[in-house]
Amino acid sequence: MLLISFGALFVSMKRHEWGIAIAVCVIWLLAFAYFSFGFKYKIFWTNEEIRQEASGGNVCVRYEAITKVQLEVANSAEFVSPSRPFRRIAIYAERPSGDADFIDISLKHFYLADVRKMLKSIHLHRPDLVLPKL
Repeated sequence: MLLISFGALFVSMKRHEWGIAIAVCVIWLLAFAYFSFGFKYKIFWTNEEIRQEASGGNVCVRYEAITKVQLEVANSAEFVSPSRPFRRIAIYAERPSGDADFIDISLKHFYLADVRKMLKSIHLHRPDLVLPKL
């Protein structure tokens, strides 16, 4: 993508046709806005729940609903379509209705000390769960 953009800018400058350069800049600005909007999310935990606030919506998981917490690495399908973090702590829960929810905590984007604090909070509320070691 970057090579094509430089090529288009080179052709635009060579031919003095600035429409190509403007189009390339607009495409890059739209791509930046899309990715920056899609990758911003926050994780909060209280005495009752863990909450993920993201551009795709909010997910709240109560401690008593957590079924498992595990360290995961993205598989090949998730790697091609990065809808989930590559290295993550995944918190899975089940709703009373039978629906499943999950919260992903990226090990690349969050401080490891904060992730450990959150895991300690889970352990305090749910000592029966097996938690990953970090």
